[in-house]
Amino acid sequence: MLNTAIQTQPTIQQNDYYSVIAKGPMLDRVYGMRYRSYSAEGYIKENSSLKFIDEYDGKPNSICFLAYHRSNVVGSIRACVYDPAKGLDIPIMECFGKELKNAIGYDTTFLEPNKFVIDPQFQRRGGIQARFLLLGSAVEEAVRQNAEHIVVAVRTEHIKFYQMFGGKLASEEKAYPHLNFKTVLMICSDVKKCRDFIKSKVDIVEKNDPVLNYGTV
Repeated sequence: MLNTAIQTQPTIQQNDYYSVIAKGPMLDRVYGMRYRSYSAEGYIKENSSLKFIDEYDGKPNSICFLAYHRSNVVGSIRACVYDPAKGLDIPIMECFGKELKNAIGYDTTFLEPNKFVIDPQFQRRGGIQARFLLLGSAVEEAVRQNAEHIVVAVRTEHIKFYQMFGGKLASEEKAYPHLNFKTVLMICSDVKKCRDFIKSKVDIVEKNDPVLNYGTV
């Protein structure tokens, strides 16, 4: 499995960290990591498969990324794209459909980063670098898809983190599909600025920054 990951073109690479698109058998690593991360914090119910998969996985407008530190998988994120020409829904539309329609409308392309997790065993050992790599991968996908906005559902304790990327609060708290916590909608309408910020933070990120110290989003 490691050889497969190495042969996949990294989306972003920094020192011993790199991110790749997860395809085929590599998706089992994504689903397993999601399960470990969310179940460790009690956000999902336990199941015998030890995987966390939903109905948006495998859809043509969804793409998953894995972050590696050397040979170890340390995090994952999913990017879901809404393209008005294709009309495929994305998860955030289930809970913030009205807010999205009012704020940006459904005649524009937007991307949602979701299922953003860092392996519980890695959160205190370089997990911040992995977070920026994964977010950077999602933002690069937004650029490739010509998305005009990045939309994300976050817990209130993470609002400050996403404000650094240009995210603006756009809703009250609501439940998010398949997870037993509430989130708020944040919208970033300057994708280029968000991209430039992430690139700068990859080089100067501080490992003990309390704003960045979390495991799941």
